[in-house]
This record gives sequence, C-alpha cells and structure tokens, in this order.
Amino acid sequence: MRVRLGHGLIGLAAVAVVLTGCTVNGPDAEPTSPASPSKTETSSSLNLPQRPRDLPVSGKQDAEICTWLSAEQKAPLQVGGGRPVVKNGNNYNGCSFPGAVGRAQFGITLRVVPEGMDAFMQKVRNAKSPTATTYEISGFGTLQGQIPGGESLGCDVFVDAAEGQTLWANLMLQTPGGMNNDQMCERAKQAAEAAVTTLQGS
Repeated sequence: MRVRLGHGLIGLAAVAVVLTGCTVNGPDAEPTSPASPSKTETSSSLNLPQRPRDLPVSGKQDAEICTWLSAEQKAPLQVGGGRPVVKNGNNYNGCSFPGAVGRAQFGITLRVVPEGMDAFMQKVRNAKSPTATTYEISGFGTLQGQIPGGESLGCDVFVDAAEGQTLWANLMLQTPGGMNNDQMCERAKQAAEAAVTTLQGS
C-alpha cells in the first residue's frame, strides 16, 4: 500500500501505521452499523472516555476531508494545499497537506477509518509502541503512537470519532532528523485537534 505525500510516493509503512498481517478495507467500506446520535459506551480495551457526541466522519470523501483544515488552522501547522490521497484500492479516504519547518519537509494526512478504535488498534503496531499514550481531544478519547523501531519516521494520532469510526491524523517526516519525536507528535496532535474543531462546528 502506498500513499502520496508532497510530490513523492512513500510506502505506508513509512508513512504511519504498520498493519500486522491483515488486509486493509478499501475506501468505500461502510460501517456495519449506523452511528448513534447519543453518547456511546467506553471502549473496553483502550479505556477511552465516553464520547461527548459522535463526529460526522462516516462516508466522507477526499474533497470534503480536505476542508477540515482551514487556512487559519494550516498557518500554525505550517502546511498548505490539501490534495486527496492517491488511491490504489486499499487506502482510506483522506487528504494530504505538504508542509515545511525550516529545512524539515513533512506531510500531514487526515484519514477516515471505517472501524472503531478498539478494533482498529488491534491491527496496528502503533498502539503497542513504547511512545504510545492516550489523552482526550475536546472530550474524545485519543491514542497517539509511533511505529516501534521507526519512531523517527513520524507520528500518528487516532481519535475515537464515533461508533465504528476513527479519525486518523498522521505526520510523516520527509527530512531525516528534521524534527524530534515530541515535535512530530505535537504537530500531529494539533492537526487532529483542528479537524475535531472543524467537525464539531459542522
């Protein structure tokens, strides 16, 4: 599986999350049950808090996802543009934003995963990373992690958006050594926070 960020093709293993022996559902996959309009239960294995509401991410297409970061939100992230992720039949719907800080080149990608946090985290190694941590973004349970052994490649933030739906924000560093772990994860977190803010206002 490959994803385009900036102007180059980069393997998804280097982009964000490494899937352990499973095939990722295509972008047209739909949740098996509709999202509940009310507060939902706490995730059993991740011990995430009860969601304050469900965020409307199910079925969103690339072009709409590209609007989840406004010009005002892009400025502090130091990203621009916003282009749909390149599809090869296996990518989740999403949008990539190329960025730069000094000489450090990076890309931030927002994706919609049609699986709940509990199920999706069973497939990714990020959740088991020594740097993995959980916190809340506007009351939504969030897991932050990096690829074990590949922490210098970037950082991922997964938000428990709704029942059977996960918002995934990824920062992939394209300039080796251009940022440290804290800087990459903080920027990925800021991107997730901005997207949540946009979705809450929709």
